[in-house]
Amino acid sequence: MMQSPQQVWNQELRDLLLALVQCQTTEDGIQKLLRHIMMSDEVVAVFWRWMGDRTEVLAQGLPVEQVPLSPALNVQRGAIISGDVPTSLQVIAPEWALIPLDFDEKVQAVVGVFFAEQAAEDRKEYLDTCAYAGEILLSHLQHVIHYEQLIQNQSQFVRVVTHDLRTPLTSMLGFTSMLESPQVGELNERQAYYVTKILSGINQITKLVENIQDAGRYDPETGFYELDRTFTDVMELVDRTVSSYLVPAEKQNIKLQAACADNLPIMNVDVGMLDRALTNLVDNAIKYVPDGGTVTVGADVRDQHVVIWVQDNGYGISEENLTKLFQRHFRIRRREHKRVKGSGLGLFIVRSVAIRHGGDAWVESIEGEGSTFYFKIPLKGENLLSYEGTLPVDVEQ
Repeated sequence: MMQSPQQVWNQELRDLLLALVQCQTTEDGIQKLLRHIMMSDEVVAVFWRWMGDRTEVLAQGLPVEQVPLSPALNVQRGAIISGDVPTSLQVIAPEWALIPLDFDEKVQAVVGVFFAEQAAEDRKEYLDTCAYAGEILLSHLQHVIHYEQLIQNQSQFVRVVTHDLRTPLTSMLGFTSMLESPQVGELNERQAYYVTKILSGINQITKLVENIQDAGRYDPETGFYELDRTFTDVMELVDRTVSSYLVPAEKQNIKLQAACADNLPIMNVDVGMLDRALTNLVDNAIKYVPDGGTVTVGADVRDQHVVIWVQDNGYGISEENLTKLFQRHFRIRRREHKRVKGSGLGLFIVRSVAIRHGGDAWVESIEGEGSTFYFKIPLKGENLLSYEGTLPVDVEQ
């Protein structure tokens, strides 16, 4: 049975309201509302301007620079204004409507709708519906804004704390390391044991601070870090990482080896971020693989992605935990891992590094046989040596 135009509109409105109350950010919610308004054949442009303390503006169909400033809109609570547009905006459309959105007895935002033709008879109902949807969104956005402010405050707090911790930690590490120097004098067995324990504790705290700092900086949603891209040889990165972990692996009788493909291209990536991700994977493998195990670090090209991976023959991971591993602070609790210290941020950082380069991270595992952790970087866009250039010959093959 065919729906009437009113039924179609009602369904679209229900879908819109559901989408609005599910939005996770203010910009996402506003853009959804603007896109819905633009679906009307009469509408040629639309904007959202915050009023009061906030000055942000979003627009579709016209540059944000052309949206009038708040004083020029001159709107009042509960009164939709319709009429001719100002002379400076007549190039966009002949008529517009300004919809004030109220919350807490104040006009918090204004939605401006530009129409291609003069007023139609049913436009009032259409504008009332837009106002209704806008106020529903605005009410929800108050909670989103509060959440965003909490996240921002938390990120700022973590940034300050982790930065301020680094100086005393560096000092503690330096002076404690000096106790092992011959200039200080020979330590007896108990003193040497205490110094070793102190250094171990300082290193654990330093790693925790670094993980917290990098998890915040690299977070794809809230991170502030700007990628510092340089030409990077992935094979050299893998070899260097393996070499730096040969001694820790040997202490646990773990065989550590590299297995890179010959056709790895030079990439334009943030080598510091990739080094951090790979170091986390290798460090985890050595910590969690039982003594006498094998860890293989490799890289190859698959489907126009460089895939970097770390494979082990450890305990493996249950299927129910596979999808949770890359979440912030998630750790698998099992008896064999009681001695292993960690923050649950290492794999979150790995995935963040991959996403910031346009890629992803995942794991394949069979419980009782071992695991392989992957992260991939696409061979396109900024990751290539030249944006306009083609893939290297060996990659195209």
